[in-house]
Amino acid sequence: MIVARASSPSGAAAEPRLPRVKLGRAVTALLLVAVLSTAGLVHLIWQQTASANIEKIVASLDMDSAGAVRADLTTTLSVAEATADTVRSILSQGAISAGDEVKREYLFLSLLRAQPSMAWIGFGFPDGRFFGAHAAAPDRIEMVEIGAAPPGEQHPLRRDLYHPIPGDVMFDQRLLGDTAYVPAGAPWYRKAKDAAATTWTVADVLPAGFEPAVVVSERVELYGKYQGVIMVAVDLTELAGTLRRLDMAGHGKGFVLDRGGMVLATSDSGDRVMAARLADFPAGDALAKSVAEAIGSMGSGEFRAITDRRDLGPVYVSSFGLPFADWRLLTAIPRSAFAGEIDRNTRRVLFVVAALALLAAGTAVLFANLMFARPLKRLSAQLREVERFSLAEVRHVPTFLTELNEFSQALKRMAGGLSAFARYMPLDVVRPLVSGGVEPKPGGKLTDVTIMFADLPGFTQLTEQLGADVEPHLTSFLTLAVAAVHAEGGTVDKFIGDAVMAIWNAPIETPDHALRACRAAAAIRTAMHALPAISPDRDRIRVRIGINSGVALVGNVGSAERLSYTAIGDTVNLASRLVGIAKEHDVEIVLSQATLERAGACLATRPLGVATVRGKAEAVPIHTLST
Repeated sequence: MIVARASSPSGAAAEPRLPRVKLGRAVTALLLVAVLSTAGLVHLIWQQTASANIEKIVASLDMDSAGAVRADLTTTLSVAEATADTVRSILSQGAISAGDEVKREYLFLSLLRAQPSMAWIGFGFPDGRFFGAHAAAPDRIEMVEIGAAPPGEQHPLRRDLYHPIPGDVMFDQRLLGDTAYVPAGAPWYRKAKDAAATTWTVADVLPAGFEPAVVVSERVELYGKYQGVIMVAVDLTELAGTLRRLDMAGHGKGFVLDRGGMVLATSDSGDRVMAARLADFPAGDALAKSVAEAIGSMGSGEFRAITDRRDLGPVYVSSFGLPFADWRLLTAIPRSAFAGEIDRNTRRVLFVVAALALLAAGTAVLFANLMFARPLKRLSAQLREVERFSLAEVRHVPTFLTELNEFSQALKRMAGGLSAFARYMPLDVVRPLVSGGVEPKPGGKLTDVTIMFADLPGFTQLTEQLGADVEPHLTSFLTLAVAAVHAEGGTVDKFIGDAVMAIWNAPIETPDHALRACRAAAAIRTAMHALPAISPDRDRIRVRIGINSGVALVGNVGSAERLSYTAIGDTVNLASRLVGIAKEHDVEIVLSQATLERAGACLATRPLGVATVRGKAEAVPIHTLST
């Protein structure tokens, strides 16, 4: 049998036929892919955003903690050093003799009462004697004197106890006894005796017994002759109190370590003031173990690390240097302190999105046929009528989808011969552009301008209440707003729904543009209050206005065929944001600090403090115009 093969008249190979897929199935597959990919993307973004936010919170908390400890420590130790230097100067110049008991006692007692952060002010004599003022408790002060004694024997001890009263102290009793404390053998004495400058030491035993403290001491000379050593001590409980006042989400813990790794203070009130080393903390203290583990892997510098504890999960550990003797602050904050609720919400989002994906799979076919396949098939038939120039047969085919409905209407207009494309520009924008000599081509320049946004409060709710009857109220507002802007030499840039955007100092230069904008805002407010209230609940707040001044890119934006004269930039964005700030502060007009400075002192304004504005790294000072 011979089979004949058909060929094209030209002898060319037949065009390959591509596989065809029905629109309903294609849209169904597209919807499924979109939903599933969105589910995965939402879950991924949620996790990444949560992790990033937690990192920022922990970093901010760490910086605040370090800053608080630095500030407190610097202030306290600076006061101690200044006090020691003051006493040394008085004794070195002979204003008061170290052996003058009455004057010496009065000086030490006065300085101790003036500085609540100090625990001791004392003086060690070369022969082993010691005299000092000690803040033993908030309601008790004692004057301690240790006498000289032969080597190996107890030193005589005298303690005079006082309690403070307004402007003075009241003597309570005198206690006599012996002590084994040898001032001349204490580290603070030995280091300062041979040093030409101020020395610092960390001590855990002072004349009153176990009392962990940091001690500043200085050598005292009178006419070149050595007199002894002055010392000022700051109790380490002061530092522990600073750590306890830190806010670490109620779950974290702070540690202050010296250069040798000794724990000097912690934020846990259950810990001792000086707790040896981190290895000596209880085995159940997971945060202390996390800090020790981080130090072991990161070293002694500044760092941020994450350790994983079986009982707590990830723990953020940060190390910061402190401005004294290579001390450092370490904070340990469990991730669960911030992320517990976030993790639970992440799982909820995943379940919800998965359920939506299953629901979408069941409804995708029906949706695709009703909303896409059938309307497009009818539109295709209309296009074939246009292709054949059977314009009389073209008619509008209504559909549920706005885009397809507009497409059908466009086909109807095209068939009816409407080929012109309307271009419109409001006269209130055209006039100032022409008078300002702005060339109608794309481009612009940086200009110092004042931008004003004004809109009707609660316009969305008003629209829902009044429906089409809202138009007269909107028209009245826009009419008086435009009149007020033009009266002050401004340019109405555009209408954005119920809002008006206006520019001053462009295209026509206006030196007092900030003042004019403020006067226009006040005029709008006055005019709105002169109108009858739309409803009793809309009587007090009639308008919301935001005003900002600064440099913006001003000029023609668009293409060679269609342009829009406008201003863009951060100055415009902030003016727009201030409308929302006005709502937050329950006022009608909010202006920025930049506008107030340019407007001068003739405005009656009231400060509103500072506001955090989306897109601005720093808070913005804001004001309102007084009525």
